[in-house]
Amino acid sequence: MSNTQHSTSVNKPLMLRWLSAMFARELTPEDIRSYRSGQGKAFLDAWHDTMPEADELARLEKKLNGPETPEDAALEFASAFSWLFHGVGGPKAAPTHQHDWSEDSDGTQMRCVAQCEQLMAACGIGPSQESGESADHVSTQLEFLGFLEEKSVSEADGPWDEYRARLLREHVQPWLPHFLEACERNDRNGLYSTLARLTRQVLPECRN
Repeated sequence: MSNTQHSTSVNKPLMLRWLSAMFARELTPEDIRSYRSGQGKAFLDAWHDTMPEADELARLEKKLNGPETPEDAALEFASAFSWLFHGVGGPKAAPTHQHDWSEDSDGTQMRCVAQCEQLMAACGIGPSQESGESADHVSTQLEFLGFLEEKSVSEADGPWDEYRARLLREHVQPWLPHFLEACERNDRNGLYSTLARLTRQVLPECRN
């Protein structure tokens, strides 16, 4: 996924793809250098121009531009990532899959994976082979939503608005607000709680 755009604004599909990437993996020292002085900084600056009311962007930029070296910052962020998303935090973790938040306890909660795969297949796509994550992972669903947002604009006569509404209704709204709340409540570092609040700014459907 690209973290940059050559226009002076950042559109919603690109925002969603960027958020998808941020929740998909730990930041590297190279990522942090980019956010401090490279293409990543240009991306965040353009986003700030697009959404000047989003205070979370200023908090995010401050967090990424801390006094630590890029290597030390990456280690700190990786620890926060593991705490929340790899289950290290135990009851204070923030599981990253829709099926983890299902109320079903008889094994049928995995149906949401198959249902999301079917919806993606109807759109002619599938989960990213590069990430290796299932269709109900937060990064996959945010990227899929970005795809549908883009298609809704470029092919206004297509079924994309219907697919987008279905994705939100069946696979985003039932669990993503709870995931974001867990990030906001349990993040020990501040990076992922800020990203969670930023996600709510981009997706009003996921606000409390």
